[in-house]
Amino acid sequence: MLSFSLLDAQALSPGLEHATGWQQWATQAEWPAAPQSVPATPLIPMMMARRLSIGARLAVQLGLDMLARHPVDSAIFVSRHGELARSMTLLQGLAAAKPLSPTDFSMSVHNTAAGLCSIQGKAALPISSISAGEGSLMAGLAEAAANLHAGYRRVLLVLFEGEIPQFHQSWLPQTPPYGVALLLGPAQEAAGERWDCEGQCDASQPPALAQPLAFWRAHLLGQQTCVLGDGRREWSWRRG
Repeated sequence: MLSFSLLDAQALSPGLEHATGWQQWATQAEWPAAPQSVPATPLIPMMMARRLSIGARLAVQLGLDMLARHPVDSAIFVSRHGELARSMTLLQGLAAAKPLSPTDFSMSVHNTAAGLCSIQGKAALPISSISAGEGSLMAGLAEAAANLHAGYRRVLLVLFEGEIPQFHQSWLPQTPPYGVALLLGPAQEAAGERWDCEGQCDASQPPALAQPLAFWRAHLLGQQTCVLGDGRREWSWRRG
């Protein structure tokens, strides 16, 4: 059984930077109609921020903020799509026989956010990047549970998604860019909010919200239970 203690949590999305905005989103289940701009990312140097995709920018800001406020033993960055938009730009350039941007090429790998967060935060710790489709949060939680079982006391889990390219929008659900950071500790730690996975069952419907957003909403609303689905299976979680 997967269990952990949630010690701290934070999220960012265009138009949603503060607790009041996120609480309204959780209550009404609606995104801001016309977000003004990308949230401020003061912990990222301006030159680096300009090179980052919006999803990676949110992830690095959240990761740096958590690293500045907490001792962290290991980190896991989770994204279903990673640098999909940048990779699409490279493929379109190849198809048109155009020169490729060195910046796009160097920043197109899936662990861009993890690597830059480690470099900027001067964090010499084990970091992994995970992508497991709609089940990416569950995969990240399984990795975090393994790290905690191995003796790590603080595991940082950063979940993020960027913009979906126009080419893919017929097949992929449209969600504004977002980042969610969770600081996890051993389940028996009294200081945090304990969560236990109580089991799984088959499912045939796609989830209404991506797993990271479903969990974040349950946390904000103080729900005692949370169901995380990927369209094939559902995992039932209970707040301890």
